[in-house]
Amino acid sequence: MAATSDMKTVWIGFMDIVPVIGTVKESVELVLALYEGNKAVIKEKEKALENTMKESLKTHVKKSTLPDKPAAAAGATAEFSGLRNVTEVRKENIIEYMMKGSKKGTKPSQAHQKERKKKVEDIKNKVLENSHIINPKFNQDLSENVKRPKRGDHVFNNGILKFHSKVLTDFIRNHSMDRLREYNQQAIDELGKHPLPQNTATEIQTNMVVFFADDEYYVDANAIPFGQHCRELRDALLVVLGHINPHEVTDEERRRVEALLNDMNNLEIYVDQAARQKWIGNNQERQARVEAVRQEVRNMFSMGHFSNWYNRVMRQVQPWFNQR
Repeated sequence: MAATSDMKTVWIGFMDIVPVIGTVKESVELVLALYEGNKAVIKEKEKALENTMKESLKTHVKKSTLPDKPAAAAGATAEFSGLRNVTEVRKENIIEYMMKGSKKGTKPSQAHQKERKKKVEDIKNKVLENSHIINPKFNQDLSENVKRPKRGDHVFNNGILKFHSKVLTDFIRNHSMDRLREYNQQAIDELGKHPLPQNTATEIQTNMVVFFADDEYYVDANAIPFGQHCRELRDALLVVLGHINPHEVTDEERRRVEALLNDMNNLEIYVDQAARQKWIGNNQERQARVEAVRQEVRNMFSMGHFSNWYNRVMRQVQPWFNQR
């Protein structure tokens, strides 16, 4: 992907005083476009984000063959300084850059804080009002993030822990599997568990959570490509599982799964980079803990794991279909 960071950096833009942060530039620009409200630019940025995935999955297609941006929309983009000023920032400088760009000030007065809070709410509402313009699935990914969880911001997306279970739920429903005579719910429950060690799951779900103050509000743009990739990966796995017989899976189907997995790891879209940096601070022990979890998650989102997993699932369910 041409507009990704080098994994030592992130992309940051501002909706007035609100930072938007992500490892995929197109997702940051899409959020900024929603704030600025020009429908042509919004659709352009949505298309650009979709094209980043197509470009990655269709490796034989050269970048130069991708559709050009619409001339009208490209002209409209130039009017908006927010889109022009998306900046690549080193990860260790994220918090400093957020504070500087958000014009927070060192000791804001109570009146200033009240005014700032109202401005942030107005920005959130503006983004949510315009989000109906984009793909409903993108809208859902973004809306959940913009509304800001009161339980805190997770360094790693909690969706990691539920991914296997959700794929199997769809697989069973698609094939009415629970009606088969030999169907075994206990076996499915076991296969639906994530492969991460329990201490890693606890780190993701409970320990690696930060609480930003109201005047530190930001938008994690990685929520959009994470949701997008999870849906694409789920669909690719359902195609594979749908064969029921492991020997019928094609090389092309395997390559699609692998391309999506590589993307997720290369982009680290399952990490909220601002939450990560705030949680680590200058603590080397925390840095090591985050790196250990990141490596476990990378191993989970690997072809080695998923090829073994979908083969286990098919070996489990294939006899059920033979006994119909």
